[in-house]
Amino acid sequence: MKTLIITSLIGTLLIAGCATTPQSRVDENPGLFDSFTAEQKEIILKGEVDLGFTPEMVMMAAGVPDRKAKKRSKNGTSEVWTYYQYSPRSIHGFGNYGSYYSFSSRYHSWYRNGNWGDHVVVSREGEREKNLVVEFLKGEIISFEMVQ
Repeated sequence: MKTLIITSLIGTLLIAGCATTPQSRVDENPGLFDSFTAEQKEIILKGEVDLGFTPEMVMMAAGVPDRKAKKRSKNGTSEVWTYYQYSPRSIHGFGNYGSYYSFSSRYHSWYRNGNWGDHVVVSREGEREKNLVVEFLKGEIISFEMVQ
């Protein structure tokens, strides 16, 4: 049990170390952030988006999208960005027994090796669900869907 708790904590730290936040993205480009209105700044710092936002504003609020696609309609060709939220999962009966942690190219994840039991995934791979979908037309958001 103690090992599982330590593994979970290490996994959380690994995920947190790789993830960026709206504040860290603002800190990387303060000049661009200063050009936004006070209302836009407040929305971005919450990690949210709004109609009329540019791709740069969305990148600052939500980071790099997991998927980009083109969408054609009567209104023209738009670009759709999709962001996913990942939930960690256990992998049953999988792993090497020589080292404590290993990287699985099959699951694109770090996992804990053990002589028995489950192997705990400690990366963002796992069950995924759409967290944010943004549609741009002519360089600004015309629609978005955000999971609350």
